[in-house]
Amino acid sequence: MKLKHVLAMILAAATAFTMTGCQSNSSDAAATTAAANADAASKTEAAAKTEAAAKASITIKYATWANDGEAAYEGMKKFKEIVEEGSNGEIAVDLYPSNQAGSTNEQVEQVSMNQLQMMCSGDPGIVELEYLCLPYLLTSLDQYTEFMATDLGQTYVQKSINERNCKIIDTLPRSPRIISSNIEINSLADMKNMKIRVPERDYYVETFKALGANPTPMDMGEVYSAMQTGVVDGQENPIETIVSYGFQNVNDYLVMSNHIIKPAFVMINNDFFNGLSEEHQKLILDACTEAREYATEYMDSAMEKDLKTCVDAGMTVCEPDLEEFKEATQGVRDELGVKTWGEDGYAVIKSIAEE
Repeated sequence: MKLKHVLAMILAAATAFTMTGCQSNSSDAAATTAAANADAASKTEAAAKTEAAAKASITIKYATWANDGEAAYEGMKKFKEIVEEGSNGEIAVDLYPSNQAGSTNEQVEQVSMNQLQMMCSGDPGIVELEYLCLPYLLTSLDQYTEFMATDLGQTYVQKSINERNCKIIDTLPRSPRIISSNIEINSLADMKNMKIRVPERDYYVETFKALGANPTPMDMGEVYSAMQTGVVDGQENPIETIVSYGFQNVNDYLVMSNHIIKPAFVMINNDFFNGLSEEHQKLILDACTEAREYATEYMDSAMEKDLKTCVDAGMTVCEPDLEEFKEATQGVRDELGVKTWGEDGYAVIKSIAEE
């Protein structure tokens, strides 16, 4: 089949070469015409863009840490499409992926000052919302949505408005955090003394201490070389991050620990949102819902693709008994849960988690 394909390409090229030799004069004329048409098309496209920009009376600058191909950013692209089409061009949405607008903290600050109008991040700047990702606490993105609709959840939404002028209006999905490692992990015992890179947050550090590992906070930019040189044995992240950083090329094992489920919170400047017409407010909220649903579907297929990428790179998939991991981290959940929300608040969250 490959040989036939190559032969067909050779024949096509030979035919094209022969026709070129016989029809050089007509080709020159055609080339001149094509160039003129291309120039006209380019001018038409530029004019259309200028007209669209002039038509848009509102611009939303929307930033994130996420890269092209990650579910959260794919959801943002869907949001842009829906809003621009639904507003008939009255609203333009400019996207800033890959921390182009600055670090997460800088983005939160810019949204609070309306320099950015929207952002999405797993760290919304409100501790009580960030800590919902304590290990094995909430185990699905639907549980986050359910919590946000409770009176307690809305209390923290209001806190974000009061303290930062940022209104949390939805979430975008991320896949569960798992481990990529040069140590085979099939049970809790295999975690003992493992040197693992973690983000510089107490719940990450305490989680892996409870699992028997030696957690090492480290900037993401240093992790690849640290694993190459043996400074750390592994790291933990969603699978899309593992693939985007190329960790499948320096790690031998993919451990399906699923220790943290953590969405990206979608935030908008509160004054900007309140200044929109009711029609535009509804459009934005509906677009967020549709973007979340689209991104969730995208994530499911992307996870399969990313898993195949890891296996094709030579990684072995480990699936330890997660009950051991859950039991080992119970103390982390209880201590930080009560500290963060109080006993009553923690009880509300646990009731959702146990449904």
